[in-house]
Amino acid sequence: MSSEPRASRPRSAKSLAAVSVLALAALAGCIGGPTRPTTPTYSGAMRPDPSRPPRPGEPLPSEPVSDRYADSRNAYMPRHIPRNEQQAVKRIAVLLPFNSTNPEVQRQTKGLYNAIQMALFEIGSRNVVLMPRDASSTDPQATARVADDVVKDGAIAVIGPLLAQQVAPVASQAAEVHAPVLAFSTNVSAVGQGAYLVSLTPRTEIERVVEWAAQQGVTRFAFFGPNTADGHTAETILREVAAQHGATVAGAEFYVPDDIRSPQAAAQRLGPVLKNEITANPGKVAVLIPEGGTPLRNVASLLPLSGGFSTRDVKFLGTGLWNDKDVWRETSLRGGVFAAPDPAAQADFERRYQAIFGEAPPNLASYGYDAGALAATLAGSERLDTAMIQRPQGWGGVNGLFRFLPDGSAQRALAVMQLQDGDRKIVSPAAKTFGPGS
Repeated sequence: MSSEPRASRPRSAKSLAAVSVLALAALAGCIGGPTRPTTPTYSGAMRPDPSRPPRPGEPLPSEPVSDRYADSRNAYMPRHIPRNEQQAVKRIAVLLPFNSTNPEVQRQTKGLYNAIQMALFEIGSRNVVLMPRDASSTDPQATARVADDVVKDGAIAVIGPLLAQQVAPVASQAAEVHAPVLAFSTNVSAVGQGAYLVSLTPRTEIERVVEWAAQQGVTRFAFFGPNTADGHTAETILREVAAQHGATVAGAEFYVPDDIRSPQAAAQRLGPVLKNEITANPGKVAVLIPEGGTPLRNVASLLPLSGGFSTRDVKFLGTGLWNDKDVWRETSLRGGVFAAPDPAAQADFERRYQAIFGEAPPNLASYGYDAGALAATLAGSERLDTAMIQRPQGWGGVNGLFRFLPDGSAQRALAVMQLQDGDRKIVSPAAKTFGPGS
């Protein structure tokens, strides 16, 4: 997945300016009507006022982003910006693996960068300039050099990187000028030092679906998943969240991925446990399976067969990996539920992206849009500080309402969806506001 970047700086200011102008021209030719309102999107009382002072209880502002390099002679300046407008320019670095040789990483990177540009155009950020730099290397020192480069080029915020091990080196360099880092890793251990995770994390998904199950009367949970780092993380989260709702994890089994016999053996151990729980606690048992795609379809029917119970006797719970049409058609999972952003909002974003770029967006693209819109909005209002980024009422984006917590992770308002007749149906809509104490 990694490769050494070709260069830390773009080949020339002229070439980057040309890319930006062409991208904006393409967007202009594809989007009709008036410019969309500032995004992330809001409604009613949630509409932001970046200039207002923090309300009681909000975190105090951190130090503002330093102009140490933003106004220096070395600061990056596209040649298409008129001289009389150069002082108002806000530079946002985009650190992504542009030079990756991995086809899937290339696809996701392209989608993220397209969506970031799309956000800036739709909110009308005329004075915001993107500085895209390659961050393909997993070498911390190479990543730190790229981050140091963009800081000295005047970046006041950083969008990216993509990989968890890259976040700390970038945040460390960005901290010199108090520039926030909006990263796309799903590993919450990567945050800190002014880094925030824009992407959807497994904890958010599991918290939402377990909370919903507890509200339906579930008091006994079980875990069935891959023997991987992500699998063990999901099992730990399940235990923590279940305990918060006064529930118990009655059993947990892990299987080796890509080993046909391992899931069967694990199911033979967990199946009887579930059978006993169902007998003792009818209607109150659920099992979390944090799998997706073909692996999920291969293991979905093993537990009922091994335990001798019906799929109607237990609630199957999933993560965002279940947000897949192939999974929805899996008959053994019918009635299962998972948490994900509201599909209507995502569908609107996908239509706009398709109209602009002529292809469907990859799954990470919408988070690129939210990051770009938030960074540009706060940069334009001179409020790139902790108090504003962590505002308790949060922000609205194409993935729904979200807010950043003090540890840098993101809390998202997710819908709970149930698999029904080869499709998904919302059984608990996403929250429209973050209530007190939520």
